[in-house]
Amino acid sequence: MKVVGLIQNSETRELTAEADDAQSARALIEEQVPEGFELLQVHNAMPRGGRVIAKAIIRESAVAEIEAEGPDYASARDALRAAVPASHRLLSIVVA
Repeated sequence: MKVVGLIQNSETRELTAEADDAQSARALIEEQVPEGFELLQVHNAMPRGGRVIAKAIIRESAVAEIEAEGPDYASARDALRAAVPASHRLLSIVVA
């Protein structure tokens, strides 16, 4: 039996921006997100001085397909899970 899985990179990166207000700080963050990445989280902080510092977490949004085979579904699924790189997460498994 053959199974196909979709995987996505699970490594994240951090972005920061500083502005006079939270809305402007978020806009600056959104401008920094490279193409092919998704914005996962934005956190605003206002330390002394009155400026807002926004910190964001981004992750690559592309997915890739991997395949595995086995004599039955359980063994094919286990082989597919074993083939997922440590830096990725398995999104789905379907029978091919």
